[in-house]
Amino acid sequence: MTACVRNPDWVKRYYPDVHTITADFTRDHDTETWLSRLHSIDAVVNCIGIIKEHSKQTFEYLHTKAPCALFKACDIAKVRKVIQISALGADDTASSEYHLSKKAADECLSQRALDWTILMPSIVYGHGAKSMAFFKALAALPLTPLVDTGNQPIQPVHIDDLCHAVIKALHTNQLSHKRIDVVGPAPVTMRALYTTLKTWLGMKHAIFISLPYGASLFAARVAGFMGNTPLTYETVQMLKKGNTGNVASYIEATGITPRPFEQTIMKTPPLPGDIHYAKHFFLIPLLRITLAVLWIVTGYISAFVYPIELSFSMLAKVGIGQTLAPLALYSAAALDVILGFTLLINYRVRLVALVQIILMVSYSILITIGLPDLWIHPFGPVTKNIPLIVATLLILSVTRK
Repeated sequence: MTACVRNPDWVKRYYPDVHTITADFTRDHDTETWLSRLHSIDAVVNCIGIIKEHSKQTFEYLHTKAPCALFKACDIAKVRKVIQISALGADDTASSEYHLSKKAADECLSQRALDWTILMPSIVYGHGAKSMAFFKALAALPLTPLVDTGNQPIQPVHIDDLCHAVIKALHTNQLSHKRIDVVGPAPVTMRALYTTLKTWLGMKHAIFISLPYGASLFAARVAGFMGNTPLTYETVQMLKKGNTGNVASYIEATGITPRPFEQTIMKTPPLPGDIHYAKHFFLIPLLRITLAVLWIVTGYISAFVYPIELSFSMLAKVGIGQTLAPLALYSAAALDVILGFTLLINYRVRLVALVQIILMVSYSILITIGLPDLWIHPFGPVTKNIPLIVATLLILSVTRK
């Protein structure tokens, strides 16, 4: 088996026997690039997908351009089978950019002289499922928000059932040239989904708050500041529409009835890490935002609000004279604002957090040398640096970029 991934080192770490090829769907949009990777490959499964665009990771690049180039290369290389993991709703009723980009790739594949199968899964749950992790986090909130009344139907499917369909498509011809809905046995409403997840997380009471559709769209826009969450303006629109399909096609094609959501998830008790992740899902980005605001406000107050004479007096006590005092004051204030704004927009967070820690430690050392009395000030202007450093270390430890 060959895994074509952006980070082969991660695959090798956990699956040392798997052969890897480095690929980047944000830029691998030409057929020749893919042709060079298809030597001795007899079947291809394309399962690339994002629910939210970020930087160069766009629906057009990842869902359409790169897969279409791959499918053309498969046709030229005479690959035996190609399986496309599309999405439920990527059909003639599609309206979102997410579904339209998936549908475009499906059309590219279906027009090729290949033995192809297009699997169209609903929301997938199981270990590592990002969408379901987000729903678990919403369920873990004291008040779980619902779009309108929360009666939108979805038909979540377990990852093992999706994998079974992939295996069936690889080893038989029963699914050739078919588009198959890969869904659970019956729809569940979002309210019922959250109720099940709350029970799974050990929460005794499910308390909901209904948000009108317009308010939900506004909340989705605001959630963009929260970082890597799948909640966007489009996903709320998709959620309102619902996400259900024809389970009969899956049963007929595979001979297996997919497992029901509630019974399946309740068979596997949550690990402590699952509970912590769900409860801290929103707290970590909230911590990042509040720290960013603190740095911005601190910089602004230093430059424009706090009496300049007092600032110069403190700088003199740490060895910065009148000549350099204005430059030191306004440079430090500008740096605080820049770092805070960069943290707020979630850009290069690890680097920013590291610089902030270095600055807080440096400030604390300078204050200890020149203004030691501030350590025993009742408002704790210096001692507060200690929990701030720890909070920033937490941001640093849970952020990948």
